[in-house]
Amino acid sequence: MSLSSAIFWALAVVMMKKVGEKVHPVALNLFKNTFGAILIGITLIIIGEPLINLGFVITREDYTRLIASAIIGMGLADIIFLHSLNIIGAGISALVDTVYSPFVILFAYLLLGEQLSAIQFLGGGLIIGAILFASVKLQHIPVDRGRLKYGIMLSIIAIAMMAFAIVLMKPVLNKFQGDVGKQLWFAGFRLIPGFIIPLLIFIYKSRSSDLISPFKDKKIWPYLLIAAFFSTYLGMSSWIIGMSLTKASTASILNQTATIFILIFAYIFLDEPFTKRRVIAILIAMAGAYLVFIG
Repeated sequence: MSLSSAIFWALAVVMMKKVGEKVHPVALNLFKNTFGAILIGITLIIIGEPLINLGFVITREDYTRLIASAIIGMGLADIIFLHSLNIIGAGISALVDTVYSPFVILFAYLLLGEQLSAIQFLGGGLIIGAILFASVKLQHIPVDRGRLKYGIMLSIIAIAMMAFAIVLMKPVLNKFQGDVGKQLWFAGFRLIPGFIIPLLIFIYKSRSSDLISPFKDKKIWPYLLIAAFFSTYLGMSSWIIGMSLTKASTASILNQTATIFILIFAYIFLDEPFTKRRVIAILIAMAGAYLVFIG
């Protein structure tokens, strides 16, 4: 599930990059969270999972963790990330994304006391090393150095917030490990604050900016729908399920392979260069992911 999440997120990032130049990050985040919430709600109805009358017990602390995780990871971090993506592009964003698993490992150690085995550290090192190897000779950087530093800083902040948010809700996920219906309910509940915060910001920003007109362009809708479907529905659902079934540190390293998939999809859909260096990097990263699995 964690590897599937990486693939889904990578495809979504590339699609969001295609529409991000026209749609404001706040509007894009609001759209994808709303669309994802609707799809998760429909899925819960189909599988017979109650939307409101819960058949399981979660405490006030659990609710606090879920709400805080949603506000930090969905309501705020996504907007910051989408803004940074517009500045630095998918290729550089993929490089910066390598800080995700170290952040999760750090927060999981501080908050949950998790530790990795030596072979898993080796696998994680191979994945991050492969990503750096693939991206070290980035070309056609779209912005000047000052703007680039600003975009990278925003991206790091957003990724750190996402990492903290998922580790924060990990104890709640552990209570219902293996129960896909409950995990999907958590994903849907997480989208409620993830909808409200962008909506409030959207209303405020609409007073000074036109955030609606870009949606009138029919050409962007296929990319919008694909981005929302793969990020907020499939991506987040599989991300949360994967996180519930293993240690946060292990899941985060497998999530990190999204960077490699971004390089592949950026080549297919954005015409970004795909060199021998990146082919070698993909092979190394897959070997690293295998070590994390067997570890």
